[in-house]
Amino acid sequence: MTAEVVAESRRVKLFRRLWPVLKWVLFALVIAFVGQRAWKLWREGDVGSVTIHWPWLVAASVLYLIGWLPSVLLWHRLIHGLGGTSSRFDVSRAYFAGHLAKYIPGKASVLLVRAGMLADRGCRPSVSALTSTYEVLVVMGVGAAVGLTLAPVVVWPKEVVDRLPTAIRSAFEHPLAFGIGVVVVCVILVPFVARVLGLIAQKLTPPVVSVSPSHLVTPSGTNNPIEPPPSQIGSTFLLGWCFFSVTTWLVHGLSLGCTLRAVGVQASLSDWLIWTGEVSSASFLGFAAMFAPGGLGVREAALLELLASQPGISQSQAVAATVLLRAAWLAAEILAAVGLSWKGFRRTLTRSVSEGERFR
Repeated sequence: MTAEVVAESRRVKLFRRLWPVLKWVLFALVIAFVGQRAWKLWREGDVGSVTIHWPWLVAASVLYLIGWLPSVLLWHRLIHGLGGTSSRFDVSRAYFAGHLAKYIPGKASVLLVRAGMLADRGCRPSVSALTSTYEVLVVMGVGAAVGLTLAPVVVWPKEVVDRLPTAIRSAFEHPLAFGIGVVVVCVILVPFVARVLGLIAQKLTPPVVSVSPSHLVTPSGTNNPIEPPPSQIGSTFLLGWCFFSVTTWLVHGLSLGCTLRAVGVQASLSDWLIWTGEVSSASFLGFAAMFAPGGLGVREAALLELLASQPGISQSQAVAATVLLRAAWLAAEILAAVGLSWKGFRRTLTRSVSEGERFR
């Protein structure tokens, strides 16, 4: 072993030791910055303009869950396309339980939870983990494309656009042509994206082995063989589901609109595209911040600045809407996961009782 190899190995080991610490430091700094910024805007804004209307928050929670249905269907389709037999109910249960796991440090927690819940429900762990990674990358990639398409139309504040390079700023002066150009480029790049998506998914997906139907672990420290990764997804398939996934962000945009109404903003349905662009942009930035569990802090920072720059929204209302949107979405995820898990438990119990009576 050469000295260069030994030095490189030491650097890798050092990075692996320091990275967890660095992630928590970055996360703490982001939370501190966002908290300070939110408190400043809250104090300087018109606090009296914030009035909480709970029915609108309930509507925001319901719309949030509805918005994820295309992703649930995509994941179910991917699983069955690669030989799985899991039912839509089991896939939905694992999907929303995985959503809660995103608050566990480490993005792989979502995949491990979903793979574990489907291990004895008709889906091999490797298929479950990889297809879940595909689904996440597709929906977040579409979110980034939607945010970029709408950026010059409705989302980015004028002061931000004015600071852009001249070439980009001139493109923003023709928003319709810019948006169409983004869509055309995305469609043309789909075959390349499909291939890259497969490589990224396999890189991000933690290797999973099945120790028992209800117990999943990563293979370190075990001699169990790792299941081979499934094949790539097709370009036509990816393109169709990308267009379908746009509905996710449109519905989540409506959820933000309901949250704004909940804090007293006189929001109109004509602002739907604004809400969609803001939600998709902020959500993608939160997803891209690998150090932040659930994008916590990063998503709020982006959304807070976007809302505060919009006319008709006071600074205090922007802060309240940002905080309540996270709360409404988290409450919806908890209720969905608990409700589906309870229903699944009752199904299993009923099936066990029926089988016991049959063999009695």
